[in-house]
Amino acid sequence: MDEFIEFVRGGPLGPIKKWGTKWSLWPVHLVTACCGAELAHAFAAGYDGERIGALNYGIARQTNLIIVEGAITRKMARVLRITWEQMPDPKFVIVMGACGLQGGIFWNGYHLVKPSDVVPVDFFIPGCPPTPEALLRGIRQLQFKIETGEAKTSATFPEISLEAGRKPRVLPRPPKKISKAPAVIVNAPKEVDWEFGQKLVEELKAKIEAKSVTITGKNRIAVKVESDSITKTAIRLKEMGFDHIKNVNVIDVPNEDKFIVEYHFSSYSVKELMPVIVNVFADIPRDNPKVKSLANMFPSADYMEREMYDFFGVIFEGNPWMGRKFLLAPDAPEFPLRKDFKLEEEVYVR
Repeated sequence: MDEFIEFVRGGPLGPIKKWGTKWSLWPVHLVTACCGAELAHAFAAGYDGERIGALNYGIARQTNLIIVEGAITRKMARVLRITWEQMPDPKFVIVMGACGLQGGIFWNGYHLVKPSDVVPVDFFIPGCPPTPEALLRGIRQLQFKIETGEAKTSATFPEISLEAGRKPRVLPRPPKKISKAPAVIVNAPKEVDWEFGQKLVEELKAKIEAKSVTITGKNRIAVKVESDSITKTAIRLKEMGFDHIKNVNVIDVPNEDKFIVEYHFSSYSVKELMPVIVNVFADIPRDNPKVKSLANMFPSADYMEREMYDFFGVIFEGNPWMGRKFLLAPDAPEFPLRKDFKLEEEVYVR
């Protein structure tokens, strides 16, 4: 029996197993960003990755290749590791795109990790986004590695020789263009020809205890109130026909020791109000960042209030989710979008 096992492992069947693995790659995909769109092209009719022995598959326990497409956060690192551990041996990993290599445009984010710190990576496909051809070349090089045991890049860099006495060619400079736009004017007064908005502003001033009500653009009105007046303002807006909240936002202003909390109201039920967005905002102190929740009155505000608590630590009193992580992983640092949050220099995944 021992002789038979040794025969299977290293004898005549060794090359057969390598040959079968080479032409039987079953990629499962971890798509977290735009690289997934490029992957779809690589396996479509124009390129057809199946013709080189790679057939898309969706079950980790029955695949031998995972292609990571995009940035990997600490939360997704768990998914990547668990998926990789379920795959049977031999198994391989290809990482696509600048985000997978070094984090891409998110390189200094507190929550980014490199896939190579989570699982062993066989090949990296550079580019932002990488081309379908580059992905297929990566698969071919993985097949070469399976067959020969040698990792080899398909990129070539021809050497340019310098000839004595020959001056280097100087590229022409781009033409100089002078913009016809005027200089930037800070806080320039806006003249908006919006008759309906003028009437709406007068109505808001009559019904709402606001510090200011101003038109900031066509179909845009800004209403500044005291923090304890947000609920009253929301009730008045609901009575006027504003039936939902499109967005909840927090702005950190540490030099003034405050946060600015914004609610954006609009309407689906009143035709004249459908294009209108009313921005109700208030200042709250940074050392006691609390404001009344509007989730009971406007359910669309619920998840966004949770998100703002996750990122800034602003407490929306009355929202039952306060004090718990919603979007962030349980072990993620608290309130990462505050201006005084210190980015971690190194991130380790265990």
